[in-house]
Amino acid sequence: MKRILVIGGGIGGLEAAISLSKAFKNKPGYRIDLISNKPSVFIYPLSIWIPVGKRRPEDISMSLEELARLRGFNFIEETVLEIVSKSNTVTTDKQTHQYDYLVVALGGTTLKPKGIEHTFSICGGADEAVKIRDHFNELVKKGSGAIACGFSGNPKDQTGVRGGPVFEVLFNFDYYLRQKGLRDKFRLVFFSPSQEAGKRLGGPGLKVLQKLFMERGIKPIFGHKITEFQSNGISFVDHDFLETDLTLFTPGMQGHPVFQKSDLPLSDAGFVPINDFCQADPIDDTCHLEDIDNCYVIGDSAYFRGPEWRAKQGHLAEAMARNVATNIALKESGKIQTETFSQHLNIMCVMDLGKDAAFIYRDEHKAIAPIGRWAHWAKLAWEKYYKLNKRGKVPNAPL
Repeated sequence: MKRILVIGGGIGGLEAAISLSKAFKNKPGYRIDLISNKPSVFIYPLSIWIPVGKRRPEDISMSLEELARLRGFNFIEETVLEIVSKSNTVTTDKQTHQYDYLVVALGGTTLKPKGIEHTFSICGGADEAVKIRDHFNELVKKGSGAIACGFSGNPKDQTGVRGGPVFEVLFNFDYYLRQKGLRDKFRLVFFSPSQEAGKRLGGPGLKVLQKLFMERGIKPIFGHKITEFQSNGISFVDHDFLETDLTLFTPGMQGHPVFQKSDLPLSDAGFVPINDFCQADPIDDTCHLEDIDNCYVIGDSAYFRGPEWRAKQGHLAEAMARNVATNIALKESGKIQTETFSQHLNIMCVMDLGKDAAFIYRDEHKAIAPIGRWAHWAKLAWEKYYKLNKRGKVPNAPL
């Protein structure tokens, strides 16, 4: 019995387990296992609606045990502690697992700027989103307040940034307060230490952001380095202090801590470098992985080269997952790998604004950012599609 082990139960890991199960459904002698330290997959693109009460965590979470039963893979709820690719083993808090193929989808972790405990992140998971909602509700009851939302990147890796959800929750705050007739009682601020925050969206996307900030009375603060976060605001290097009642901040990303306890090659930011087939790929010739081709890395865990605007997004993680499943099946059939992730490299997001949204797309040839009510409905439709698709009720949409 050959064992294909997926570690990480997020969007990429779940899609990898499902795609592998489909690829090997009629091939006896294979076992697909998914290890995650959480019992459910949290649909992060929808978490932006939790702070304004449009969704609850349970609305956008799906049981991995249920999905495993429906889609034909095995779910193991354990915490990964160490990866040793040289011996094809993964150690968890309960046991050591042997594998024939490994798919790493553990995601990453965030940098820890001074005073980060005084902030909340919309990318911090279900519990964090609920805390944001509760603090926001307190301000709404009070009838006034100052809210600042921001993000930063990782100077060691241009892809180590997650900015879209920050914009979305900020614009949803704006829309909610307008509905309640309280917008004039609140100060909304966007901040980033980068002078070019949002640039990777392309010219049209950046213009949309600038227009929205102006139309909705949101003050942007660009290029001011942060000294520390405090309980009542943000200190900047130039000695300016921004007083806030609620601060949302998503720091830059770095590699998952487990990678430091592995023999995988790492980039300067702690991610695992990959080739175009998503196989772990040493940056230099000093790593044993030159002779090992059964370790694949997808989603936020991966370091990959590409255009300056490249980004880590959920749809790219899913494309990587499907490619990996196809490539492993090809290898097991004695054929060469054919599926490359670079063909799916683009920026595509629906930036929700409350009642409408901006559809932002960018690749090497074009960049667009139209706004409309239809885009908001498209995000709602995607929510239904995602849940049905993971349960096997509707086929995969092209990526």
